[in-house]
Amino acid sequence: MAADPSADAVSMLQLLFGIAPVLVFLFVHLASVMLESWLTGKGGPKLITLNLPRLRGAKAREAQVVPPAIAPPSRNSLCAVCVYAHVVRGYQPYEVLIACGYLFPPREVPFPVGECSDYKPKRKRSGVEIASEGVVSFPPLDN
Repeated sequence: MAADPSADAVSMLQLLFGIAPVLVFLFVHLASVMLESWLTGKGGPKLITLNLPRLRGAKAREAQVVPPAIAPPSRNSLCAVCVYAHVVRGYQPYEVLIACGYLFPPREVPFPVGECSDYKPKRKRSGVEIASEGVVSFPPLDN
């Protein structure tokens, strides 16, 4: 039994007339939202312009002189003895990178920490572990 081509055409027209108002509404709504955001200047990344006054004469020469960087005195941080910390030290005392691994992804800690809610001290070794640190033990050999 073959389908009637005129019945298919009628059903397609009914579908098209049913969807067309919805598509027109969505297009008009999208256009109005985009026009409103364009007119108000909202939405999308914008560049921020800074109105900084220019220095002239002696003030400009003073501003160009950059003092040498002096490392601040190092303070003890809780991160140095924390289980979750990953500490990388350089050759200078102020060359220290600390990453806190309490949560994922690990986050950099740019300052010495004095108090932390997630602080957990590293396990302390017992006296037996410290005493037997460099000892090498051999099992007895049976002849």
